[in-house]
Amino acid sequence: MADIKVTKEEFDKFIKNYPNRLEKDISGIFEPPLLTYNDFSSGRIWPNSVVAYAHLNEMMQGQGHSAYKGEPNDYYIKGIINV
Repeated sequence: MADIKVTKEEFDKFIKNYPNRLEKDISGIFEPPLLTYNDFSSGRIWPNSVVAYAHLNEMMQGQGHSAYKGEPNDYYIKGIINV
């Protein structure tokens, strides 16, 4: 199932109401950097543990990358989970 693009508000609500403990990670090996929230409760490992993620376009703007000027962050939840 495809990942679902959501607003920041929907993303924040999903993270706040998620039933299991989540681990937050920011990976700088991606461009733009990738923020993930991971659920390791069922023994899944990354990347299968990711339940929500965001492309941090705004972080790149702050570092002077012109390719991301004016682009807001993109927020997604995995398609198997409801908002």
